[in-house]
Amino acid sequence: MLGELNSSHLGFNSSGKEEESRLKYYTNETGILFDSQNPYIVSKITAKSPAVAQHIDLQVGDELIAVDGVDVKKEKDRDWYFTTASRKQELHLTFVRNRKKFDLDIKTISSQQLKDLLYDEWIARNRENVKKWSSDRIAYSYMKNMSTDQLESFLLDMVAEENNRKGLILDLRYNTGGNVHDKVLNFLAQRPYLKWKYRGGKKTSQSNFGPSAGPIVLLINQASLSDAEMTAAGFKELGLGTIIGTETYRWIIFTSSKRLVDNSNYRVPAWGCYTLDGENLESTGVTPDIEVENSFLDILKGKDPQLQRAIDEILMQL
Repeated sequence: MLGELNSSHLGFNSSGKEEESRLKYYTNETGILFDSQNPYIVSKITAKSPAVAQHIDLQVGDELIAVDGVDVKKEKDRDWYFTTASRKQELHLTFVRNRKKFDLDIKTISSQQLKDLLYDEWIARNRENVKKWSSDRIAYSYMKNMSTDQLESFLLDMVAEENNRKGLILDLRYNTGGNVHDKVLNFLAQRPYLKWKYRGGKKTSQSNFGPSAGPIVLLINQASLSDAEMTAAGFKELGLGTIIGTETYRWIIFTSSKRLVDNSNYRVPAWGCYTLDGENLESTGVTPDIEVENSFLDILKGKDPQLQRAIDEILMQL
């Protein structure tokens, strides 16, 4: 029945035994990434992961030869050695470097924790690129979702960065939604309306923050969904700046969840989201002002044409 409704944010969970998985496997991650062509050669060590602990001396190019005392076979899938029925707290890994063997005991993390660390690395790299490519003239802020935690992170970015820069990039690519669009838009809409100063001091503007005094670019893509689409639609309607990227996902309905007598629960649409012209964002999404696509090859090569175009757009307006 939910499938026939053909809308987003739908769900049903019985909380029954049929929801339980009879067989589970756990992938023990360490933060060590291996070469795609040589799957037992270390190609990267993820920042803030267990693999960068002070007692661990691991380098790119080291070769893994054993896991928990079991010698690896190069023709075998590497993940087989890291997959267990339940999580291991620690792995004993044996490597070789310059023909010398050495052992390491490394704490484990989940595959989701590793993805989160790689996600944070991507954000940090974007920030560094914006700083480098703009000669430190543009502030960059990224929101993973539209939660109160990410709102706080956004506001902290603005305190630390926006006041000292000439322009701003707010990146909502891959944003999974939430419900803080109004607070974000109200902050971005601020602009100076007068100046004041304490006797003998320097003049400062009111309000304390004025993002709209300079150029703002909002980055979106096909994986910007839910409240990220509300934010993008409001940004466009308020004329806060330029939207760059690709059309959003068209996945924006606010829902309510109800529990039934057998302890199952369902989630169905409760609020629709519309432009001032009456267009249903669930059907239309948000189209960027400047369409730029990051291709699969761009991603493989570590390129980001969307971010580069955002920087170029702001620099042209300065």
